[in-house]
Amino acid sequence: MSQALTFWLVGALVALIAEFMSGTFYLLMVSLAMACGGLAAWLGAPELWQWLLASVSGVAGVMLVRQRRRRIAAPPLPQDDPDWGRQVEILTLTSPGRARIHYRGAEWDAELLDPALHAGATGYIAGRQGNLFKIASTQPE
Repeated sequence: MSQALTFWLVGALVALIAEFMSGTFYLLMVSLAMACGGLAAWLGAPELWQWLLASVSGVAGVMLVRQRRRRIAAPPLPQDDPDWGRQVEILTLTSPGRARIHYRGAEWDAELLDPALHAGATGYIAGRQGNLFKIASTQPE
């Protein structure tokens, strides 16, 4: 067994063991990439091609895992948000469809979901995107 093949297979095994401990799937892709480098070494490819094949397959694998995690990670249900349905006071309109609200003793930016809402009106939190509250004119169910 050549030194290059040994390097790739031991590296793949170490990454696989680390993956079993972490459970992230990223190290699994690294392990598979190193196995691809080992396959290239076993087939007699030059060292440059071994590294190239391992790099390309590793980057592709990590991108696939990242894309899949983004697709699967659904935002939490609004009903799980402790702010959901809470009453707020609209202080000022900042631009069409945007306002400053008073909630929990502070001012927050908000997106108005109902065009009938105006400064001085009462609204209800119907969602949130980061620190931007989404305000409805009726209490959401």
